[in-house]
Amino acid sequence: MYERVNEVEEHNIIITEGKIEIVYTNPGAGCMVSSALFGTLLSAFVLFVVAPDSGYVRGFLSIVIGLIGLIFSGSILLKLISVILSGKTLLTIESGLLKGCKDSVPINEIKDIKWGESSLKYLVVQTTNKKKIKFPTYNLVGEEKVNQVIQEYLVPHATPELKLNWEKRMGNKGA
Repeated sequence: MYERVNEVEEHNIIITEGKIEIVYTNPGAGCMVSSALFGTLLSAFVLFVVAPDSGYVRGFLSIVIGLIGLIFSGSILLKLISVILSGKTLLTIESGLLKGCKDSVPINEIKDIKWGESSLKYLVVQTTNKKKIKFPTYNLVGEEKVNQVIQEYLVPHATPELKLNWEKRMGNKGA
């Protein structure tokens, strides 16, 4: 079904017989974790060091900024750590299925695929039975690598509707 065997492409795409995996690299994960850790520590510093030694207005603003930063950066840090501890594979195409860490969907039931964004990017897959399934990438793999795998290994086996939607959305940007 898939042409290349036991070949690693550009560090993020592993192709084995019958299986395509999108994986994160250790340096990429380290960079994301360090950034989230830095944000968390900086927010904690503002909250526990700057705020207590400030006046009322500056103290109040420091507490607000510190809490928002701590919640935002801390939640991202915890998500990244849980993903890293669960394995390197973020997405897999195997046996006619697109699989993520938690969910999977048959390729012949995919109606559309697009990117969704919050603080961490994810793929939104809409199925023919109107379900939306999110496949998070946690910013650990570049959008272009995921698009390349979708273009080369998923779209050729997809429904005509997905092919049309993908071509409209991505054009020549897919690979």
